[in-house]
Amino acid sequence: MNSIERMKAAIELKPVDRVPNAPFYEAPICNYFGLTARAALMESEAMVEAHVKAVEQFQFDWAIFGMNLIGGIIPDALGCRVTYPENELPQINETSVKTQDDIKKVAKSNIFTADMEEFLKGVSQLHERLKGEVPLAVEYISPFTIATRLRGTNEIMMDMYDNPELVHALQEAIVPLDIALGKALIDAGVDYIFYGADMECPILLSPKHYKEFVHEPTTKVCNELSRLGAKVLPHMCGDIVKTGIVDLLLEMDIHGIMPGNLTQEKVLDIRELKEKVKDRICIFDNINPNGPLLLGKPEEVAQETLAHLNRAKGMTGYIFSTAGTSSLVTPKENYLAMDREVINFQWN
Repeated sequence: MNSIERMKAAIELKPVDRVPNAPFYEAPICNYFGLTARAALMESEAMVEAHVKAVEQFQFDWAIFGMNLIGGIIPDALGCRVTYPENELPQINETSVKTQDDIKKVAKSNIFTADMEEFLKGVSQLHERLKGEVPLAVEYISPFTIATRLRGTNEIMMDMYDNPELVHALQEAIVPLDIALGKALIDAGVDYIFYGADMECPILLSPKHYKEFVHEPTTKVCNELSRLGAKVLPHMCGDIVKTGIVDLLLEMDIHGIMPGNLTQEKVLDIRELKEKVKDRICIFDNINPNGPLLLGKPEEVAQETLAHLNRAKGMTGYIFSTAGTSSLVTPKENYLAMDREVINFQWN
C-alpha cells in the first residue's frame, strides 16, 4: 500500500498493511530542515521543500499544513492586525470585530489575499511533487473559532451571555467565507480537512453552549466540504465522550474523529472513544505532544508510543497521531523514535 491507499483503507475501516502514521508534525519540521517557521509555514517553495523532506525521512502517511493559515492568514484577511515572526507562530495584535457594524466588513472581505494565494500555490505545488502517493491534509477551523480570532476569546465568551445575537451574526457571515476557502484548498489538492475545534471544546464550552452557538454553523461547513469531496476530520480536546459532544459530531458528515488532551498531562482514552463509536467511524490516536515527545528522551518516547499502539491493537479504523500540534522545539530524535515504533509495529 502507498500512503493514500493506507489512509483511505483506515478511514473506511478496512484492513491495512501497517499502522498509518499521521501526526501533526508541521511546526517542528521548520527547525529540522534549516528553515524559518515563517518560510516553511507560508512561503510556497520553502513549504514544499519542508514537507517533501519530512515525508521522505519520517515516512509520514500524510503531509499536513496550515498553522499559519488558521493563526495568521485567515484572521489577517478578515481585518485583524497580524505579525509573522521569523521563528514563532503568527501573533494577532489587534482584533477586527469591535461592534455589530464590523460584521458587515467581515462579510464583504476578500479572503484571497496575496498571502492566501501564496499558501494555495504551495499546496498545489506540494500536491504535484508528491505525485498522488501521499495525501494532503490541512489544519482548518470552524466559524466559531474564526470568530474568536476576530472578536477575541474573552469577548466572544462574554458575548454568549451579554450579546448572543453578535455571536450568531458573526458566524453567519463567516460560514460562506469558510466554505469558499475550503473549496479553494480542495481544488488545490487537499484530501483531508483536519477541522480543529480549539475554541469550542468542552474544556471551554458547556454542551449547552456548544449546541446553541456552534453546532449549526459547524455542521453547515463540514457537510459542504464533505460534499465537495474532502474527508473531514474534527479534532477536539476535552472529554467529548462524557459530555456527549461526540454524538453531535456524529450528526455531521465526517470521516474520522481526532480526540485531544483532557489536561496538559492527560489525553482521552481512545478505548473509551472506540467503545462509544464502535465501528461507525475511524478514530485517530492521541499521543500527548506536550509529554515525553516534547520533554523526554527518545527511549521514553518509544515506550509511550508502543503503549499507545498496543492499546489500539485489534481496532478497525485506527490511525496513529498526536493529540494536537507538536511544538516548534520538539527534538528531532524524539520524532524519529516515535516514527520508528509506528512504522515497525506488528499490527497484523
